[in-house]
Amino acid sequence: MSRAGPSGTAPTRWRAVQAALVGMAAGLVGVTISRILFGPAAAPLGIVIGAAALASSTALSWRLPGRRRPADSPAIPRALRLRRRVHPLTWIGPVAGSGITLAAWVAVAHSSGSGWVQAVGALLGAFLLVGLVAPAWPARRARITCTSAPFDGRAGQPLTLTVEVDRPVRLRGIFPGGRGHQAGGGQRGTRSVGLEATPGRRGVLDAVIVEVASSAPFGLLWWARDVELPLPHLLHVAPRTGQPGDQLATADDSPGEAATRVSTVVGEPRGIRPYAPGDPRRAVHWPATSHAGTLMVRESERPTDDPVFCELVLPADPAAAELEAERTMAAVSECLGRRQPVVLATRESTGRVVRPVADTVDLGRRLARAVAT
Repeated sequence: MSRAGPSGTAPTRWRAVQAALVGMAAGLVGVTISRILFGPAAAPLGIVIGAAALASSTALSWRLPGRRRPADSPAIPRALRLRRRVHPLTWIGPVAGSGITLAAWVAVAHSSGSGWVQAVGALLGAFLLVGLVAPAWPARRARITCTSAPFDGRAGQPLTLTVEVDRPVRLRGIFPGGRGHQAGGGQRGTRSVGLEATPGRRGVLDAVIVEVASSAPFGLLWWARDVELPLPHLLHVAPRTGQPGDQLATADDSPGEAATRVSTVVGEPRGIRPYAPGDPRRAVHWPATSHAGTLMVRESERPTDDPVFCELVLPADPAAAELEAERTMAAVSECLGRRQPVVLATRESTGRVVRPVADTVDLGRRLARAVAT
């Protein structure tokens, strides 16, 4: 997840800082090269070059839009463009620092004229070059497979995937998002890593997206690529438990003003309880009402084999569909907690499905597979 807010000001400011560092490095390099080629009198030319580079890079950093990652969706989003080719991460700082270091050493070597200073500078240049370029090889050649994954999960709750990788790299979940994990150990051999991921929304996943990164051998610059990692089986992500909303009840044809009615009073008397919206007026117990000072109704035994019918109709808007699925999760879970049978009607990719809900696990899988009408 991005650390910036909705406006994205933090990434823009960070790009401006990076651009300033590039401009400063360009100025130092320009001054050094001008002094070497044209003498000390040409140093202002390098300052002008650095100022121009600073102004242009800063202007471009504010004008170019930041790269935003799309929001999670029930399946891997098509808009999420995978960067399958290896690429450097936050490379401006290490590259600019290496350039400043080499430029400073060139100036020292030119002013001193000692051979050993030039030799040490050559070694330093080779060290920086290897540290900047070499990590691209293990990041590109790393092989990763998923060996185990849970069958069920819940949106907003972390889950653990067991993956195997053939070399020491850093793994981080991109979709679903998660924190980074370091796969340590020797250079050879397969090692097992528990990768933590937190789904943002419900859905059925058959693959996840993982970022594979490496900074070997010197830890100077990170190189990474995105890998689409197939799961060994389908992973059902149930929605969060939201507000239950209206009470699930059957319609009552007795006279009354409530739109949602409970079933007609049947069975033997069970006791007296306070009045609830939807109770029929003939169930009011007037002696208990006069004694308690508030409406009290008779509570009778209800048949436990009468199921509650619930039909889930998801709108086309993903956010509204997620809220509707969360409300259905809460309402049906409440009925299942009372040991009341529930028949749930949903629409899946294969068509309309109407069947009883066995338990909360079955409910989560049904809601994970549900699609908009």
